Amino acid sequence: MKIASTPSLFIFAALLCEVKPLIQQQQLTKYPGKHPFGIYANQQRVVVITGIGKVAMAGAVGYALSLFSGDPQAILLNIGIAGHRRHPLGSLFLADKIIDKDSGKSFYPQLPFKVSCQTAAIQTLSKPLTDYHEDYLCDMEASAFYEIAGKFSSNELIHSLKIVSDNAQSSPAQINEALVVDWLTQQLEAIEKVISALLKLVQHLPASDDSLLQLLTRQFHFTSSNTIKLKGLLQRWQVLNAPAEFDLQAFNAKNGKDLIAQLERQLQQNDFYL
Repeated sequence: MKIASTPSLFIFAALLCEVKPLIQQQQLTKYPGKHPFGIYANQQRVVVITGIGKVAMAGAVGYALSLFSGDPQAILLNIGIAGHRRHPLGSLFLADKIIDKDSGKSFYPQLPFKVSCQTAAIQTLSKPLTDYHEDYLCDMEASAFYEIAGKFSSNELIHSLKIVSDNAQSSPAQINEALVVDWLTQQLEAIEKVISALLKLVQHLPASDDSLLQLLTRQFHFTSSNTIKLKGLLQRWQVLNAPAEFDLQAFNAKNGKDLIAQLERQLQQNDFYL
């Protein structure tokens, strides 16, 4: 079952309390049907409760973006809490770098818009950490979110917003649902400013080339989820390579899966990705 229109904003959070004020403010309702993740939606926005950890986040991003009609210019946000050695509890940060502690990969979100809040680097770990890094926020989902989200939309529209929930003076054991809801409520206006900036940015991005998508889907077989993924890859390719035209012969793809793999490799080389 798919929603009638194509939502333009997807928000992913590990826990309900991390986005409960947003759900209430936007009057989102539980999405009908049986799903492995909690989903709340209206015609424009979708909020997904993923569960804690990288595996849960990656699965939820792929599931939700395959469930709904694919918009190659969808805004994809990860909102949640994170620890830091010295930043005050309740302070909001937009990620300007995301590091996966396990794999060593680093991602650099693009910020071609006026940033209305503080920015910081995030280090994603598999387990909670109390020995805080001096320079990084610490969480358990951001790197998985960013890596999978990049297969579905343009990097300019994929971002992670974190609220500091614990630090050297206040341990994770002191976090509770009421505190998280209160921190989020206090930061609603700042979060909406980031969303508004991204909605304005979408208006200035090149429109997706549906004729090219149709040509490729006629030439190669793609599953429904891979068609959505292809839309996002073509959008990112156009942003990075405009005004050049897409040359399919340069890829010499054997099939649709091979074309997607080649596009991903090329975009990884061109994006701010190490």
